[in-house]
Amino acid sequence: MSVTQLQCPPYAFSGKYYHVSDDGRCTRQDSFFQGRAVLSQGVGYSVILGFGVFFAVFTSFLGYWVSAIAARPSSTHKGYLLGGLVWFAVPFSLATSLGLGALALDLPITESEASHGLVPPATAIALMGKGGSILLLTMLFMAVTSAGSSELIAVSSLCTYDIYRTYINPNARGKQILKVSRIVVLGFGCFMGLLAVILNKAGVSLGWMYLAMGVFIGSAVLPIALMLLWRKANAIGAILGTLIGCCLGITTWLSVAKIEYGRVNLDTTGRDAPMLAGNLVSILTGGVVHAVCSILWPQNYDWGTTKQITMVEKDRTKLPLDEFKEEKLTQARAWIIKWGVSFTAVIVILWPILTLPAGEFNIGYFTFWAVIAIAWGTIGSAVIIALPLIESWETIQIVFFGMFTNDRLMEKVEEMNFKLQTIMSAIPEAEQIYLLEKEKAKKKEVSEEEA
Repeated sequence: MSVTQLQCPPYAFSGKYYHVSDDGRCTRQDSFFQGRAVLSQGVGYSVILGFGVFFAVFTSFLGYWVSAIAARPSSTHKGYLLGGLVWFAVPFSLATSLGLGALALDLPITESEASHGLVPPATAIALMGKGGSILLLTMLFMAVTSAGSSELIAVSSLCTYDIYRTYINPNARGKQILKVSRIVVLGFGCFMGLLAVILNKAGVSLGWMYLAMGVFIGSAVLPIALMLLWRKANAIGAILGTLIGCCLGITTWLSVAKIEYGRVNLDTTGRDAPMLAGNLVSILTGGVVHAVCSILWPQNYDWGTTKQITMVEKDRTKLPLDEFKEEKLTQARAWIIKWGVSFTAVIVILWPILTLPAGEFNIGYFTFWAVIAIAWGTIGSAVIIALPLIESWETIQIVFFGMFTNDRLMEKVEEMNFKLQTIMSAIPEAEQIYLLEKEKAKKKEVSEEEA
């Protein structure tokens, strides 16, 4: 069956889905979803998924924090918001195209295979053959290596600077820092690989792990947020809130699974009710414990001490002083609050509410949904490809022309000469010493030639 035989777009939201028979006719097939909504209990599931993704980004993906600190202050807030909008196109477009494509093509995918993330490659291969598998593998490889490398660097930075250099060896120099960083990268990389093998052998699916993240790490979200935004935040309270919230979240998660389904295993713990209860208890307990400790024993942290952090090897940035002006940072804060809250309200609240009147998606509404997914994915691709080239075009030109000419080098030499002349004119003694040393060098050169 070729792709051109798809005479009617499939949709799975009406409780039934359409598929194409061998002779190309579009027929209706009753399925597991007969008489029920595919998105039943969608609110609870969206809360679990939203919490899990937010918790993961906020707590465990240290690469985001490292990138935010390393980025130019005036560009960080806009870059992260734009990056979030572009990133959203990836799961949204892939789920709409490859996920529903598997239903339309009636691919023989089992529940176990689907839970292990095999729906996208199955659809890609069915539509595009070997080329589809190569494209999907390339995309997956780039995503894994990008996320993995940033996480390795982030963990090594945390262990090296915040633990080793702060508590173990405060006088550590560049070579020692580099050595410890490499050891941490190697060790954490091996740990990630070993953990992935163990989870795979235990039968833990990607979906289960994706939803369970919030139970394990959600208790740290509010303590971290309070420590960044509240000067009274107590460090010990943050640690206690994280540990107590995690323990109570896991206890609630397993208890609800036992009470609701009579047993505790991967199947029951991965259902909506236990996951929702565990996520809520984890995040709320962590925040309450930390807030109570901070109110009773406020730490009153002085943020000015962060300016006293010493730099390794005196390696300081060359950002202009305007980047650190208080009014610019205040404007950036107001900008991100306005647009961040607005986009969050539209995507998380307004958009789902506007889909409720549609009820069962008819063919027109589903076409509209698919067009949005395609447009969002296309625009997102254009942005992430073109925008970096546009912003870095001047630097690219300098590098390119520098490969074939010495103009850039001569500009740097002239700039250096100008700086030296300015310094020497301001300090007459320096110019006299320079002339004396130059005369000595000439005499030495002449004597060596005569010898």
